[in-house]
Amino acid sequence: MKERSKTPATKQIARERIEVLFEQARLAFAEFPDLSNRYVELARRIAMRQRIRIPQELRRKYCHHCNSYLVPGSNMRVRVHCGNVVVTCLACKQHTRYHVVKPHVGRSE
Repeated sequence: MKERSKTPATKQIARERIEVLFEQARLAFAEFPDLSNRYVELARRIAMRQRIRIPQELRRKYCHHCNSYLVPGSNMRVRVHCGNVVVTCLACKQHTRYHVVKPHVGRSE
């Protein structure tokens, strides 16, 4: 069976839906954390089906191991260690490290 072609319009719609799902996850987290985790799971499934990358600012808002939506202080611990930001998901106890690069300051003449 022939697979449908992925046009730029469908990929743009998928990107918009991913952003909407992450926004809904943020709004629903206080009352319904399980629902926000479901929104993250749906957003990841859309991205995989359309073969698009989730933007970096959204990628850091969920646990890559258990698909939990992460909120600092609630279900996520953030530490700085040796130039890295270490994020710990308190649901599955997995660590994720992000390298932090200092911004380059140019000389003024």
